[in-house]
Amino acid sequence: MKIPLRVEVKDRHVWLLHKALYGLKQASREWYLNLKGQLEGLGFKRSDADHGVFTKIIDGKLLVIAIYVDDFLLFSGRIDDIIVIKGELSKCFKIKDLGEAKWILQMKIERTDMDRDVKKLTIS
Repeated sequence: MKIPLRVEVKDRHVWLLHKALYGLKQASREWYLNLKGQLEGLGFKRSDADHGVFTKIIDGKLLVIAIYVDDFLLFSGRIDDIIVIKGELSKCFKIKDLGEAKWILQMKIERTDMDRDVKKLTIS
């Protein structure tokens, strides 16, 4: 990082970065910590088996969010729960709803009429 022009620098002072910048080594860790905090704030619990999976029980129904970098897969038995969570996520992040997931990590997703409530989001 370069010190901005016209900024007076005193000897032996260190600059503290208050926000992770894209491309820095710690940026992905900071993204995950921010994401984890937001999801936990919405009542989700991180899976012990896979830290990219968060779950929440809403009215006795399981809601699952699977995360890969900045892509989310939302799973629920009710579309209304997914719509509510997408609304909550849009308050925290800029999201783009890509509709029903068809492919993820080079795997094709095929579903029956019973599981039409699978959605994919990308967050930037």
